[in-house]
Amino acid sequence: MARTVRAGRPSSSRGAIITPQDVEQGLYEGNPLAALIEGFCLAPAAGGDLESRPVIHVQLRPEATLSAVEADRLARLCQQGVRRRLVATGRDAGAPSEECPAVQELAIVLHPYGTGPFAAAREDD
Repeated sequence: MARTVRAGRPSSSRGAIITPQDVEQGLYEGNPLAALIEGFCLAPAAGGDLESRPVIHVQLRPEATLSAVEADRLARLCQQGVRRRLVATGRDAGAPSEECPAVQELAIVLHPYGTGPFAAAREDD
């Protein structure tokens, strides 16, 4: 199983509470491309309306090289898995999770190994 990099605490965005455990399970469970994932970190990003939106940064394994089509597929599978997990756990303070903007606007950003927010962790190795 991949070494999971989990940064931060549970994130609250527009009523939805997103925990690192929910993200981890959503990324890996039922994902046929999960073996390409080294780890992840959860971070908020401000939207155009200054509301925070959840962003999941996914670090690929060192040996993973993906075409644009493969990267898009992996990102979509990750996004769908995390959404499914959030809907299943019902971590929403108001509306049903599937209607919650935070769940609908969940962003997945893929990073080659040791880049993006994972660059500092690589320097520590």
